[in-house]
Amino acid sequence: MADSKKKVIVHNSSSLLEYFLAGLLKKINGSWSGLLAFICGALIPLSFAPFNTWYPAFSYLIFFPLALFLWLLLNTRTARQGFYTGWLFGFGLFAVGVSWLYVAIHDFGGAHWSLAGLFTGLFIAFLALFYALTGYLIVKLKNTGLVPQSLLVLLYIPLIWVFMEWFRSWFLTGFPWLLNGYPMIQTPLSGYAPLVGIYGLSFLVVFLSALLVVRIRPFFSIVIVVIIFSGGAWLAAVQWSQPQGQPLKIAMVQGNVNQAVKWSREQLEKTKAHYISLSKPLWPEHDIIVWPENAIPSFYHNLEHGFYHQLSRQAEQTDSELVAGLPVYNTQTQQYYNAVTSLGGKQGFYYKTHLVPFGEYVPLASVLRGLMQFFNMPMSGFSAGSMLQPLLTIKGYPVVTTICYEDVFSADVIKNIPQAYFMINLSNNGWYGNSFAPPQHLEMARMRALETSRDLIRSTTSGITALVNNRGQVKVSGSQFESTVVSGEIQPRQGITPYVYWGNYPLYALFLLSVLYLLWLRTLSALVKKKGKIRA
Repeated sequence: MADSKKKVIVHNSSSLLEYFLAGLLKKINGSWSGLLAFICGALIPLSFAPFNTWYPAFSYLIFFPLALFLWLLLNTRTARQGFYTGWLFGFGLFAVGVSWLYVAIHDFGGAHWSLAGLFTGLFIAFLALFYALTGYLIVKLKNTGLVPQSLLVLLYIPLIWVFMEWFRSWFLTGFPWLLNGYPMIQTPLSGYAPLVGIYGLSFLVVFLSALLVVRIRPFFSIVIVVIIFSGGAWLAAVQWSQPQGQPLKIAMVQGNVNQAVKWSREQLEKTKAHYISLSKPLWPEHDIIVWPENAIPSFYHNLEHGFYHQLSRQAEQTDSELVAGLPVYNTQTQQYYNAVTSLGGKQGFYYKTHLVPFGEYVPLASVLRGLMQFFNMPMSGFSAGSMLQPLLTIKGYPVVTTICYEDVFSADVIKNIPQAYFMINLSNNGWYGNSFAPPQHLEMARMRALETSRDLIRSTTSGITALVNNRGQVKVSGSQFESTVVSGEIQPRQGITPYVYWGNYPLYALFLLSVLYLLWLRTLSALVKKKGKIRA
């Protein structure tokens, strides 16, 4: 009887991970924990696109390596060790997940493989610091003993994780890539996106992973998982926005002009003729024709009265509109912008606000320019547009417009959604070749459509061009590295999701309350110790 009771106690004090992998976990010691952290990080990107679009089950892969990493942190003695463990995890994650940066620097930036490898490695090592700080904070809080283990694992660890993802999204212009919530767009948990957004989804992913390592009855962990997934499936059926007007017929021209020659003067006339040729049969049959980011690599004022004037007349005569990405030069300020314009209707311009460091502008340009060809790429001195720009009006509908990776900044996208009827994103993913970048970017764009319950037009230079519906599902897409036209329909919509209404403020409030609770516990603990000393 005594032995039976002893087994029950051991069972109740074990997490699900420890229960199923007890033998393996016992063999892990300090010398192997760093390598294991690196492997866990390297496995995480396999749950993102393109892998989870090929096999949706890959989306669930994120939970096991994440849980194992959390277990490592909970069994790490010092905050300093937690820092190094977190850094190795982050290095593994980004070494696989943003390996496409090497392609941009080496293949299209013209850098020697050694320099390309060095700069890619330095960038990855820097990004890994965010996870190093995550590991440090988790172990530091664990060692204080202020909060019970279950509260630490199920609340504070997910909050710390999401806080660091949010911090990474704006620090030094921001890089919100590979956030934990993105793979969930292929799962029932996607139903929570219109409610809590990408950071709320990341919180859920870490929370579910934490359920594998928290020491509660396994039965309770399983019940909570079932409830959360069932809730997501129920929310996925909710219609957060309503159709307005008739569907619009869209044609997106994917020119696939070779990135190596795109900006050369000799190529300009060929590029213009190429886009004109692909668009010619589209005018009478479509409401909107879309050309991608910087489709015609020449300033607008150089072609305004000839080339673009003829396009505007063509659009007016066929009762259609052309949306095109192009560079715009301000002759008064001598600044130039990465822009989008609409022709054939109410013409307007949108100027890109979030510029790509080292791509569209070069920090410390006086030092870095000339170091290697990558820092001297054409059009790498853009200026940022104002954050307060009027929405483009296309076919009578106000539209949220983003250029390239602007659509990964969810808080910026939702600002104008209440007035907008659909979204347009123009991108140039040609810099990254046949790497993970284009499918990863499409996955993030799909999340914006799901969060806002708006259809999305996504036109790219060389792929992946796609139409995405308000549920984040790809309706039609084109192949990469092909000169093609992708056609389909979108539905203008009105109405807002809870996430559009309150943004990330619920998470901010939860984080603030959690910090205040920690401060209260710390004050209470100090008072108890002080009273104990007085009595002694």
